[in-house]
Amino acid sequence: MLTALSVNVPEKAEGLRRLANRLRRDRVEVQVSRARGVSLRHITYTSYSGEVRLDRADRLIGAQRSQLLCSDKLVFPVRSGYRRFSSRSFSARLCANMALEALRGCPSAARLCCGIYDPRGVASDYLLRSLSYCVNPIVIEGDNDVYSLTRERALTELGATVTVTKNRAELEHCDFVLAPTGIDVPIQLKPEAVVLTAGEPSTPLNVEVYYQYSFRMPNGFDALKPKELSEEYFCSALYTLGAQYELGSIVPLSCRGRYGTQSVKSLAELLDNRAKKAYNR
Repeated sequence: MLTALSVNVPEKAEGLRRLANRLRRDRVEVQVSRARGVSLRHITYTSYSGEVRLDRADRLIGAQRSQLLCSDKLVFPVRSGYRRFSSRSFSARLCANMALEALRGCPSAARLCCGIYDPRGVASDYLLRSLSYCVNPIVIEGDNDVYSLTRERALTELGATVTVTKNRAELEHCDFVLAPTGIDVPIQLKPEAVVLTAGEPSTPLNVEVYYQYSFRMPNGFDALKPKELSEEYFCSALYTLGAQYELGSIVPLSCRGRYGTQSVKSLAELLDNRAKKAYNR
């Protein structure tokens, strides 16, 4: 069962009503909902004092306190044992699925220099599938052998070559970069590069970066989602905690970043233009 915590702080009243609110006890309500094999326990804490006393809800939350679904505006005391659920696994799938569809729709994909920045080694399946559209991609791996093994499979099964390295500077040659688990370190990219990643990079990148994804949530799950949670965040919990792995096949309708929004079609057209310019230089 998933557990979500919502905090409701009523607007400040005036006069006698304000005094009455200060005297009222905080209220804790629980609603259990089910859809498509998933159960959600939604705890709503209404604070009349403006403070949140976690001990009032602790018994209800129980062992779920370390992976609570809640707004990122809710901050827990460091030593309370309470933590907001966070995972990039589902976002990594959205990111890779959109990248693959964009490559599929790009007539000049074979002219693109494609890169994968994936030190955690989560997108090796994307690499194999992308080889149908791109040639000799550059992979920045971490301290594991995932991509080294995938490179051998690519050569043996597909006759395709892949460059696997730990040298991040190699990404400077790339026109299109997939970073499925985010970008938390400085990387050098050409000004014309396009990047798809999971979550806003924590380090500035002076290129087109897209990191938020819009998609259609499967019927039924929308009735479970607390209103203050984004669809991507809620589906991330369904995917990671609720074992709803079919969500990993969703292809986003669009991706968004500081440079605007791209649909799959417009992203494919953007990559096609970048490929033609790179080929003609």
